[in-house]
Amino acid sequence: MLINELLIISMGTGLTTVLGALLTLVVGMPGRKLMAFYLGMSAGIMTLVILADLLPAALREGEWYGVLLGVPVGVLLLRLLHHDKGTHESDGEEGYKRTSRDWRGAGWLMAAALALHHIPEGIAIGAGFQAHHSAGVMIALSMSLHNIPEGIGLAAPFLLGKMRRRSILLLAFLISLSIPAGAWLGGMYFMSSPEAITFGMSFAMGAMAYLVWKELGPSGLAMHRLSAQFGMLLSLVAMVLLHMAV
Repeated sequence: MLINELLIISMGTGLTTVLGALLTLVVGMPGRKLMAFYLGMSAGIMTLVILADLLPAALREGEWYGVLLGVPVGVLLLRLLHHDKGTHESDGEEGYKRTSRDWRGAGWLMAAALALHHIPEGIAIGAGFQAHHSAGVMIALSMSLHNIPEGIGLAAPFLLGKMRRRSILLLAFLISLSIPAGAWLGGMYFMSSPEAITFGMSFAMGAMAYLVWKELGPSGLAMHRLSAQFGMLLSLVAMVLLHMAV
């Protein structure tokens, strides 16, 4: 039952990448203020999930050395898989002189990075569910918020490269399957012992902390500092309400 629920929720989390791509195809790229607000909210929710859910659960399930091992592993893996997922807004006028072939090449690099990048995100969801149901739900929610901007960033270069819209959506869907695949791995492995659960939760903390530190926070603040900070403040309110409801 748990595995079925895990796969359903992780599949929904993965499909938010498709949602981001669809929004780009239908509405176009969001403005800098809106994007900054969204990234700030995502960064805030991830940070609060780490501090309020993952860290207490990890320490409750196992020993502190499991946390010291799992966190750097999560950080290092995300660092190895990290790729600049920006939408090339910082390229200025030169960025828009690229040919369609150039934009498609950039899009394929981003697609490969996202596919690899989503696997540890799925593992984090699976590990969270094995520790505590509510922790898994919170991780899935924060990852969903994070994946929408990634879907936007995925679709933009392909759209500029004049790829067919159906092909862009199909590619986004295939990439989204990496998250349930990772969740299945996390759910199967991190159920073996309390030590494995602690490692899994700590791995999730490291992976999510890296996303906040290197992607969400800096990107949001660079786009529009006040909007990003407002998103972070709103995320605090949202997390308090979610903890009351879950």
